[in-house]
Amino acid sequence: MFRLKADLHRFPTGVFGSAGDLIRPTDVRERDTLMIACSELGTAPDNVSFAKPGRFVILQHIGASVPSKVECDNHEELAFDDVEALFDKCDFRHVIVCGRLDSGVIRYWLQPMNDGDTDVGKFRLRFDNGTRHLVDSNYSPDSVTDRCTLMICEHVLCQIENLLTHPFIVKRAFAKQISFHGWIIDDKTARVFAYSFEESAYVPI
Repeated sequence: MFRLKADLHRFPTGVFGSAGDLIRPTDVRERDTLMIACSELGTAPDNVSFAKPGRFVILQHIGASVPSKVECDNHEELAFDDVEALFDKCDFRHVIVCGRLDSGVIRYWLQPMNDGDTDVGKFRLRFDNGTRHLVDSNYSPDSVTDRCTLMICEHVLCQIENLLTHPFIVKRAFAKQISFHGWIIDDKTARVFAYSFEESAYVPI
């Protein structure tokens, strides 16, 4: 279990679904689940026992990063139109943002930048202004490893928070048409931890 501080994010009531709803849905449809995962190593985190063929649609971004509506408005290259079109095309019931405990991307972002390093797409800057600022302002981890784990866990929640700034997603969330899930995968054990809003923790599925 990975326990976090409560009330660091602004989530509307009832937006998080349970693992049970996802694993044992009353109505399974093709392409009913959108998973946003990291593009690192070409991981396929949908390869779990309840991911029936055709059920998951996978979007892989650097660090599973999602731009907020404000960021999209201020930076034309961060247009989110393709994701909105995907929502219009698919009848998504669940949205999963998936992180990895062995994330090399976040470990890299936590290191000082070297001469000649470039921040294409401003992914690192957005991480620094969002997740890194949140963790360093609210936690006092005992070790570098604990700090990195907190960054990975909180980064998933920051991306869900960013998703909920987009009107087409907010509309579906308030209509109870979709549920959100935050996942962390332990690469060493292949175990999946799902965020529990009630416990403010990631608990094993």
